[in-house]
Amino acid sequence: MKKLFVLLGAAVALTVSAGVNRDVSVPYNMYVEPGTHSCLVRWDDDDNSAWNLRYRLFTDESEDPVLLHSLSGSAYTGSYADITLPAPWGGTNTRGGKGAIYFKNKSTGYATDGNITYTIPDGYTNATFKLMITSGTGTYGSGNFTVSTPQTAAVGHNFSGGETFEWIVTASSGEKITVTSTDNSYSPDISLIAVYYVPTIEWTYVNDLAKKWYRIEGLEMETDYEVQVQAIGDGGALSDWCRPDVFTTLDEEPIIPTVHIMGEVDYQVWAIDAGTKMEYNPATETYTATVHAEAGATFGFSTMIDDNAEGDWNDILPYRFGPESDGEFYLTEERLGQTLNLSWDQFSDIYVMTSADYEITLSLERNYVIIGKLAPTVVLGDVNEDGFIDINDVTAMIDYVLGKPVSPFNILNADVVDDDTIDINDVTELINYVLTGHWSN
Repeated sequence: MKKLFVLLGAAVALTVSAGVNRDVSVPYNMYVEPGTHSCLVRWDDDDNSAWNLRYRLFTDESEDPVLLHSLSGSAYTGSYADITLPAPWGGTNTRGGKGAIYFKNKSTGYATDGNITYTIPDGYTNATFKLMITSGTGTYGSGNFTVSTPQTAAVGHNFSGGETFEWIVTASSGEKITVTSTDNSYSPDISLIAVYYVPTIEWTYVNDLAKKWYRIEGLEMETDYEVQVQAIGDGGALSDWCRPDVFTTLDEEPIIPTVHIMGEVDYQVWAIDAGTKMEYNPATETYTATVHAEAGATFGFSTMIDDNAEGDWNDILPYRFGPESDGEFYLTEERLGQTLNLSWDQFSDIYVMTSADYEITLSLERNYVIIGKLAPTVVLGDVNEDGFIDINDVTAMIDYVLGKPVSPFNILNADVVDDDTIDINDVTELINYVLTGHWSN
């Protein structure tokens, strides 16, 4: 028995998604980086800007096909005659007799070429089926049959007498598996035709991706999966799916690196062993820290690995990360709250435009950073930001009004009369508060 199988349970030449346009280029260089419960998938595509991705459990063992319906030529005896096939079978110009079924093409005087069809019953969506034909053993048992569905490209096979051949196709309820023939007059005789449902593991689809990467979440540890990517071309036309990649999730949690914010922030300068440490949240796989950055400061990110069993730190260098950019990255109001792609090869330090407190959320797993500006906390009178309101704040206020350099000096805390100006009126009001413990207004 000759068989035509779908390799790795994925679509090959026989199985083509509906709407596929072979002029749309297929994504290439797909790369997978599995974790314990997730997998980062990246790919290249020079021509398209949107993609679909699908994944499922992988197994090289399939369940036995389930017979749905069959037709036996032995039901048709006597001379050849026109017949009507019982539902869900159907067709055009069908004939039966002498232990066989066949159909006529136009060269025999019919207006159209004949065919045999099978309508998929209810309950199936993009399912896999096997159509099997055994040709007759007599004089008319040889010739061509071609099989197709709306989702599967037509594939032909040239039979010899008494041969069995199988097609694997994809179809949904209500769609038809259609059997045609390129033979000029009559199709070969069929002694048996049958349709089987082939149980498979369903794909999970992620559609309309705008970036050439995606992280699959919620996977099982130590489990095999397969993944494919498809491009969306102009007008929504789809490419073929790329070659499937099979990966295995990890059996233990990876080492969680320590991440520091480095640079001219929090009065720190670049160093591989100093900076503001970011706190890791395992639920979201992100690192978060809040820093105060003055206008003109620059900062980026650096990682150090906590667990180094070998103790050879000379071989472990910290990674430097920053947002993807061709030049300096200016942190403007428009960029606050956006998801910025991280890069470790073509990154830029973040150049702060406005003095403020910033909350920075970073994901090394998903390669992004989100920066938000926190609303300023105003503590009226604490101009030197030491947590107290006393004579030291009065001295700092007087020096500021006299034009002397004062650091630190919080202008928001110093505007105690709330007139957007720091002057002698604020000094007077602050002195009154230090003496009485109450503001006058």
